[in-house]
Amino acid sequence: MRETVIMNFSGVYAEEKFYEDKEYIWLDFEQVQGVNCYCTPESEEEIKRRICEYSPRGLHFLDSGNYHYLSKFWLEKIQEPCSLLVFDHHTDMQASAFFGLLSCGSWVREVLHANENIKKVCIVGPSQKSFLECGEADLGRIAAVSAEELQEGKIEKLEGFLKDDPALPLYLSIDKDILSREDARTNWDQGEVRLTLLFSLLDLIFSHRKVIGADICGEDPQDTASLPKEEDLRVNEVTNKALWEYFQKYF
Repeated sequence: MRETVIMNFSGVYAEEKFYEDKEYIWLDFEQVQGVNCYCTPESEEEIKRRICEYSPRGLHFLDSGNYHYLSKFWLEKIQEPCSLLVFDHHTDMQASAFFGLLSCGSWVREVLHANENIKKVCIVGPSQKSFLECGEADLGRIAAVSAEELQEGKIEKLEGFLKDDPALPLYLSIDKDILSREDARTNWDQGEVRLTLLFSLLDLIFSHRKVIGADICGEDPQDTASLPKEEDLRVNEVTNKALWEYFQKYF
C-alpha cells in the first residue's frame, strides 16, 4: 500500500475512527487561516510546503468538500501526462468569484487551464443543468457524465473516456457528496449514487486504466452551531473505511 495521508482541517477526523487500525500520515492544518472554501496564496504556499515530501501516488483524505481544491495541489506533484476523473455532485468548474482565489468550486476549471500535464478530464455525477452552467468552451474540454445518466445506467461516456488513450495514467478524486445519504453525510447537497454503484464504477476504471493515486473528501464537520451528529459520523466512518479497504487492493 502506498502512503495514505489524512489532511485534517476542520477537526472532524478526530471524531471518526476509520483509520485507527491502519498506517497513515496525519497532517494537521486546523490552525491555518484562509483555507475554508477559499485558499489564500499564503495558505496555498504553506499547504504545499507541508505536503512537499509526500507522493501523489497514494490515497489522500481531504476533509470536507470545502477543501476539495486540495486535489489541485496533489495533481501538481504528478510529473507525467495523465487524466483526471472526478466523482462529485458538483462540477467544481465555476469561475473564481472571490478576488480570483482558488476555491472548492473552481479548482477543476483551474486545473484545466493551468496544469499542462492533465490531458483529459472526466466529471461524473453533477446534474445536466450544472454542466450546462459551465459554459460551452469549458464543457467542450471534458467528458461529462450526469447524475441523470447514472440513474438510467448510461455510462457510455465514462467507458469512452477510459478507452480513449488507455496508456494514459489516471488520478481519481472522489467527493462523497455524489453519494446518497444512506452512504454519506456531507455539508453540501448530495446526489443519489449508492456506494455499491461507486464501487462498480471503480472496478470498471481499474480494469481499463493505471491509477496513479486518489483522494477522498466529503466529511460533515462541526460548525459553530452544533457538534456533528453521531449518526452522521458513523455513516461517514463506515464509508471511509470501505473506500480505504477498496483502494488497498490496488495501491
